[in-house]
Amino acid sequence: MVWSRRGSWILAAVVALAWAPAALATTVVPVADADLVSTATAIVIADVKAIESRWDPATRRIFTVITLDVRDSLKGEIPLGPLTIRQLGGRVAGMQAWVEGSPEFTVGERVLVFLSRNADGTLRVAHLYQGKFSIQSDAQTGASHAVRAPGRHVHVLGRGAAAMERRPLADFLRDIRLHVGRGPRGTAAHSQVPPASASGQVTEVQSSFVFLDVPARWFEPDSGVAISMHVNGSEPLAPTSGLGQVRDGFAAWNAVTGSRLRYTDGGSTDARGFTFDGVSTISFGDPLGQLDPPTNCSGTLGFGGYFRDDTQTRVVNGQTFSRILEGDVVFNDGWAGCGFYETYANLAEVATHELGHALGLGHSTNPDATMYAFAHFDGRGAALRDDDRAGVRFAYPAPTLTVQRTGSGTVTSNPAGIDCGSDCSESYAPGTAVTLMAAPAAGSAFGGWSGACSGTGTCSVTLSASTSVTASFVGGLSVAITAPANGATVSGTVTVSMAASGGSGGYTYRLAVDGATAFTGTTPSFAWNTSGMAGGSHTLAATVTDSGGRTATSSITATVSNGASALRVAMTTPSAGATVSGVVWVTVWVDGATAPSTVTLSVSGTVVKSQTSSSMPMTLDWDSRLTSDGIKTLTVSARDAAGNTGSASLSVTVANGTTPPPPLTARFTSPANGATVSGTVTVGMEVGGASGASNTFRLTIDGTLASTQTVAGTTASFAWNTSALANGSHTLALSASDAAGRTVTATITVTVQNTTSPPPPPPPPPTGGTLNVAMTSPGAGSTVSGVVWVTIWVNGASGASTVTLSAGGTVVKTQTSSSMPVTLDWDSRLTPNGAQTLTASARDATGNTGSASINVTVANSGTPPPPPAPLTVSFTSPANGATVSGTVTVGMAVSGATGSTSFQLAIDGATVSTQTVSGTTAAYTWNTTTIANGNHTLTVSALDGASHSASATITVTVNNQAAPPPPPAGGTLSIAFTAPGEGATVSGTVWMVIWVNGASGSSNTFTVSVGGTLIRTQTTGGANVSIPWDTAGFANGPQTITVTVRDATGNTGSGARSVTVAN
Repeated sequence: MVWSRRGSWILAAVVALAWAPAALATTVVPVADADLVSTATAIVIADVKAIESRWDPATRRIFTVITLDVRDSLKGEIPLGPLTIRQLGGRVAGMQAWVEGSPEFTVGERVLVFLSRNADGTLRVAHLYQGKFSIQSDAQTGASHAVRAPGRHVHVLGRGAAAMERRPLADFLRDIRLHVGRGPRGTAAHSQVPPASASGQVTEVQSSFVFLDVPARWFEPDSGVAISMHVNGSEPLAPTSGLGQVRDGFAAWNAVTGSRLRYTDGGSTDARGFTFDGVSTISFGDPLGQLDPPTNCSGTLGFGGYFRDDTQTRVVNGQTFSRILEGDVVFNDGWAGCGFYETYANLAEVATHELGHALGLGHSTNPDATMYAFAHFDGRGAALRDDDRAGVRFAYPAPTLTVQRTGSGTVTSNPAGIDCGSDCSESYAPGTAVTLMAAPAAGSAFGGWSGACSGTGTCSVTLSASTSVTASFVGGLSVAITAPANGATVSGTVTVSMAASGGSGGYTYRLAVDGATAFTGTTPSFAWNTSGMAGGSHTLAATVTDSGGRTATSSITATVSNGASALRVAMTTPSAGATVSGVVWVTVWVDGATAPSTVTLSVSGTVVKSQTSSSMPMTLDWDSRLTSDGIKTLTVSARDAAGNTGSASLSVTVANGTTPPPPLTARFTSPANGATVSGTVTVGMEVGGASGASNTFRLTIDGTLASTQTVAGTTASFAWNTSALANGSHTLALSASDAAGRTVTATITVTVQNTTSPPPPPPPPPTGGTLNVAMTSPGAGSTVSGVVWVTIWVNGASGASTVTLSAGGTVVKTQTSSSMPVTLDWDSRLTPNGAQTLTASARDATGNTGSASINVTVANSGTPPPPPAPLTVSFTSPANGATVSGTVTVGMAVSGATGSTSFQLAIDGATVSTQTVSGTTAAYTWNTTTIANGNHTLTVSALDGASHSASATITVTVNNQAAPPPPPAGGTLSIAFTAPGEGATVSGTVWMVIWVNGASGSSNTFTVSVGGTLIRTQTTGGANVSIPWDTAGFANGPQTITVTVRDATGNTGSGARSVTVAN
C-alpha cells in the first residue's frame, strides 16, 4: 500500500487480553449491501452448533472457531452441512482477547453471514459485525427478520453510535440473490481450521462469543514511567504522515494539567501489532492481513487496543481498574485516494480519540468532547475539551502534596502552589522537586517535620506518588525548678524537681550546682546529697534541651544547713562479702562527731569490742575464732560526746574450720521402712545438721516426683494416696538440701496393699471427649452423706491427667496423676441436700479431654457446716515498709488452705521462689546485696489443693552501705574513697565520696582531678566531701581520679582511684 496524506485515517477496534474485555471503540464507514455481497467470498444461512476458543502459541494470539450447520448457500458453492469459521479473539484458561466490533455468536441461533478469507485460508466474517445477521421471528406476526447489532462502542463515521438494523428476511434474501446474479458466483469455499496445540490448556468451549467491559488503565504512570509506543515504519511515508498525527495525539494527552499520564515515542520496531510480544506497536497497512480491505471508500479504517491482566488491580479515585500490559494499533490497507479523509486536522482528531481509548477512557456523554461517540471534523485536530481532561485526571491523577499542621505557623512551597495557611494541598507533575518552608507564628517555634520529611530545616520531596507531610509548631521552650523552693534551707539528701514545657518534647535535663554539672538525663528529678556541701548558699541551675536542639535555663538558690545530729559511719576493712579467719582488724570511720566518739562492734548481734577515740579511723580487733563459722553481720555503732549516733553494717563469712558444722542428715519419720500401707498415708520427712534458715525436701515415688517443698523448719510431710498405685512394693526416695547448698538422700521401701481391688477400667463414657472417663464409686443413684470418696478412672490418656470433680456445677476437687484410678474426697455436707449431679472431667498432657457424670442424692442431717474460710496469704517477715539489708528471711503464711499449698514469691515482678508445702508456712532467704538500694515490692501468691488462690504485697526499702576501702598513703594526712570503688565502671554523673584523717583545724580543702583535668576544689569543716563528676566529658576507657587535701595548718595528703568510663 502507498500511505499518503490523502489516504491516512485512524480507527480503533479494541483488543484486550485479559479476563474481561475493555471499553474502547471501533470507527467504521458503513459498507453498502452491494459492496458487502460483491466482496464476500461466500454467503450462507446456518445454525450455530459450537464455539471453541484456542490459544495459538506460534502467533501468541487467541482465535475462536465457530462451527456452523449450513442450511442454504447463497454464494460461494458452500455445501450444506458443517462449516467452520475463525474469528480473532476469545477466552482460554482465564485469558481474554476481544476485538470490539466483532460479530457476536450464541450457540443455537440461526445466522446469515457474509464470509471472507483469512491470510491462512480460513474463513471469517467479512467487515467485522457488518457481515453477520441474526435471523429472528416476529413474536406477533411470525415473519422472519435479519437483525444486525453493532458492538456497543462501534463508532459509525459521521453518525455517532451505530443502531440495530432489522430487515424483512425475504426482501433481504431477494436483494442478495439479485446482487449475486449480477456479479461472479464466487469460488468454492471450504473450512480450514488449524489443529489445536497439544501442550497445556489451549482450548475452551464457549456457549457464546460475547464479552463484557471492565475498567482498565496503565499502572506505569503511577511510578512516573511514560507509556512507550513503537512504530513499525516499514510502510512508505509512514514516519512522515500517519506518525505526525499520532505524535500530535501524544502531545495532547501529555499536556493535561493534574494528570500523571505521559506517552512517549519508543522509536521504530519490526513488531506488526496485536501480538502479545511485550511491544506496544503502531503498524500500517494491516501487515498480518487481519482486516477486510475497504470497498468504495467504506469499511474498517483500522483497529487498536490493549492486552489486559485482571489479576492485577488497583483502586484509583474509588474505582477498581485492571492493568493494561500492552497496547497496539493497526491501520488498514487500501484507503489511498479516498479524499474524504485527506484533512490533516481530521486525522489528528481521530488519532487523539483512539489514543484516549488506549488509555482506558470510554466515550463521553458530552457532545463537545473529543472522546464523544462520533467525530466532529470541525478543524479541532489534536485538541481536548474539559470533559476529556477530567477523564484522564480521574484515571491518572497527578501526585498531590498535602501539608498538615499542628500548632501556629504557616508552610509555603517552591515551586509555588502551597500556602498553608489557606491552601494546604497541590498537584504537581510527576518528578517535580518541591521544597517546603515552615514559618512559626509569634510566640511559637517550629518543632519539626513528620511523614515524608524529618528534622527542622526545609522539607524537600520529589513527587512520584501522592505524599503527605506534617509540620508541627510548638510553644516556646521553658524550664523551672519546682523543688526545693527558691531560697529554701535544705539538709541531707534533697529531691530536686524540674519541669519543662513547650518546645518539641524529647526533653534532656542538666542540673548544675555552683556551676558544676551534677546531673544529666531525661528524668526531671535528681537526688542531691547536700552532706558533702559546705554550709551556706548554693546556686542550682537547670537547663533543658528539646528534640529540636532548643535550650532554656532557670536557677534558684538554696541554703545548705546540715546539723550534727546524725553521724556518718563506715567500715573500711574487712570488705563486704569477705571471708575472714583468726584475728580480724576492723577499721571504722566516723564523720561529723563531737570528740571523743565511742565505737561498738557487734557480730550478728553480739558485742565483741568497744573503743573511744578522738581521732579517726579507729581500728578494733575481733577474734573471729570465738564466732561460729558461716555468714555473719558486722555492725559498728558510734556515739559522740554530744550524744549524736550513727551506725553501719556489712556481711562477712567466718571460716576458721575449728568447729565444722555437723553433717547434713535426712530420714523418713513415717512410714517405717518395709511397712505395709493402704489408703492415704502421711509421709514424714526430717533433716538434721542443716545450715541456714530454710531446707528443701524433694520426694519421689518409684522415680516419679511427688512433692517439692522449701520450709523454714527441719520437717515436712506429704499426704500420699496409695490407692492411685498398684498393690505391691514401692520405693520412696528423699533428697534434702539446706541453705548452704548441701544435699543428702534417704530411701525406704513399702508395700501397698489396698484390700478392695479396683474394678476393671470402665467402658467409654456416655459424654463427649476423646478420653474414656468413668466413676465407679459412689454408685449412680446412691444416697450419700458426710465425706464421700469418689473413685475416677481415665483410659486412653497420654502422660499425667488432671481430674476435676464438680458437684451440682461447683468444682470441689482437682488432682493430677499418672496412674489410675484417682480417688478424690468430697465433703457432701457443703453441698445442698437433694438430687445432685457429680461430673468428673479429665485433660491429659497432650490436651485430650473427656468427662462422665452420675446422679446421687445428698442426705445430710442437721444444719450443713459453714463453707470453709477463704484462702488468705500474708508475709510474716519483714514488715511492710521495713528497711532491710544483708541477708533477710522472707516469711510467708496461709490460712484457710485445703491440702498442700504452693507459694510463689516475686520481687519487683520477677519470680525468685516457688515452693509446695504440706503445712501453712514457707520461707525464702533473700540476699538484698544483689539488688539496688531503694524501694522494692514483694508479692506472694498462694494456691491450695482445691485450686483456691490468694496474693499479698508489701514494700520494703533496701539500704546496703558500701564500706570505704582502707585509706591510701600519701602525705601526712590519710585519704580514702568511699565511692566509686577501685576498678569500678562508671557512666553519667558519678558522686565521689572522699574522707580525710589526721587533719587539724576546721577547714579542709579538697582538690579533685581526673586524668589531669581539674574537676572541683571544695573546702569543708568536716572529714569528708561528696563531689559530682560528669563523665560524659571524658573519653571512654581507663581514667585515674586524683585527690589532694590541705588542712588549716598546711598538712597535706593525696590519693588516687582507677576507674573505667563507659558512656
